[in-house]
Amino acid sequence: MIASSPKKRLLTFARFLPVAAVSLWALPASAENLITNGAFDADTAGWWGNASTSMTDPADYVIEPATDGRLCVTMMASGKNPWDVILGYSNLALSAGKYYRIAFSATADVARTVKFKTGMGEAPYSDYFLQTINVSPTATDFDVTYLNLHEDAAGQFQFQIGTPSKGVSAAGQFCIDNVVIEQVPDPAPIAYTTPSATGKPFKDYATMLKMGTAVDTPIFLSSPQHNAIVAGEFSAITPANSMKMNLIQPTQGVWDFVDTDGLYSWAQAHGLEFRGHPLVWHTQAPSWLTDPKADGTDYTRDEMIAFMYAHIDALMGHFTPKLPYWDVVNEAIESDHTGVFTYRDTFWHKRIGDDFIELAFTHARAADPAAKLFYNDYNIEQMDAKSNRVFELVSALKAKGILDGVGLQSHYFAPGGIPDMAQIKANIERYNQIGVEVHITESDFRIEQPFSDENKAAQTKFYSDLLQVCIDAPNCTHFTVWGVSDVDSWVPGTFPNMGYAHLWDANLMPKASYQGMASVFAKYNPDGTPIANGTGGSGGTGGGNDNPSPAASSTDSSGCTIAPPGAPTKTSAALALLGLFGVSLLSRRASKRRA
Repeated sequence: MIASSPKKRLLTFARFLPVAAVSLWALPASAENLITNGAFDADTAGWWGNASTSMTDPADYVIEPATDGRLCVTMMASGKNPWDVILGYSNLALSAGKYYRIAFSATADVARTVKFKTGMGEAPYSDYFLQTINVSPTATDFDVTYLNLHEDAAGQFQFQIGTPSKGVSAAGQFCIDNVVIEQVPDPAPIAYTTPSATGKPFKDYATMLKMGTAVDTPIFLSSPQHNAIVAGEFSAITPANSMKMNLIQPTQGVWDFVDTDGLYSWAQAHGLEFRGHPLVWHTQAPSWLTDPKADGTDYTRDEMIAFMYAHIDALMGHFTPKLPYWDVVNEAIESDHTGVFTYRDTFWHKRIGDDFIELAFTHARAADPAAKLFYNDYNIEQMDAKSNRVFELVSALKAKGILDGVGLQSHYFAPGGIPDMAQIKANIERYNQIGVEVHITESDFRIEQPFSDENKAAQTKFYSDLLQVCIDAPNCTHFTVWGVSDVDSWVPGTFPNMGYAHLWDANLMPKASYQGMASVFAKYNPDGTPIANGTGGSGGTGGGNDNPSPAASSTDSSGCTIAPPGAPTKTSAALALLGLFGVSLLSRRASKRRA
């Protein structure tokens, strides 16, 4: 075994943490390592490997004999997916509601991206915790803690060392040592003080406008610092991935509310609204629904409608108290081969027909008449062909009394993707004219690497201007950002050359963009009345843009995830500081993706 004990490695890691964070890292005196052979002093007993044997891009590997106290895997071919070569360890007894520390040392012959996870290997296959790390020829120690929500007497721990991205070979060698998985005490909560220059957090202005954020397990519930920010600043949360159909109904009629219930319970305990997201979406759908039936035939219209109704009923009827808002249908409009915007060519539309959206809203209205029902989509903020088509759809549903609002996702970027705020303002106003409520549902602003000062300034202006537009509009009542920080951002996993998209950075420190939004709120009293001599209202920053780009759009169907999934910390501090090691924290879910 390499001469570096877990305790020594923990202390080495702790050198990078703030003083307040280090105090949270008290380990139990007799913590039991669930990995019985993590030092590899003599052999590799208990560890196994797996490789994809697909006809195209098959993978191949060999587990080398223990050498120098390390376990090494040599990949001769790596397949086409990150999970096409796996090094694993089984039969981990994981308890629900307990925190676990995962620590190990890793090296590779060349710099490579690897994922490690805990989870369940049987169908339905599920990740409890998934994290992406960067490994190099220099030995690097990794040490994180997460809250396990699932009871599993025979869980797995895996390293996914297949190709890091499509078309990139992962052939070569990857080695690990000193692997530890142990239960640790619950972290101490962290007191929160808003960094706003005014001393007032976003949530103080909830009477005027409710600020929300997307969150995901396990990173969110695992991190006291992350929790403190959300509870201290925001009025609402949206589950970024846990309510997607492939996760909450992985097998027909089999429901997994564990992650969602964890988030919902937390929201209830801290007085935050909880948004249902989404009910009907074509992405992140289970294979039992998207694939043909066992006999090779397709599902009929009536069968698909029954599946849709059952899913709506199960989700909307699950929560007590019920949820105030639901994104009923998500991202159902796109351009066809002629450039005309129409119904997206999805399995829902193919099998049911044009009326699947109306059927979904009608059934959702009957399931909970008190809930506000929304259509949610991307690239519909400005006045253009897609937003016009969505306006027609929303207008028709509103006229039937089955829709209350529209969600403008609002994903933008720099350079080249800065929207025209005057157009967004005009678009929101036309919804006001027909009595439709508007929510900004998934806002973020990603920046191309390297992160220039010019693009950071554009980000700050975007967030501030969009907030002002929403405040100015009487029908814009909610503004949700798609993720709190760069710690668990969906962006790098979808756009490898972009990042820095959120209001807090990878160290959970507020950015200028946060202070820009705080300065907009500072022009108002908490009840929404402008402060004397203030510059709020239509005379504020919401009416325009220094460099309007009417054609700018987000170009991605980000509507709904946070990264191919992951998370961190024995306390949040470890989680937040993982960026020092080049660690990309993901959620257990598949992330936002292109349409």
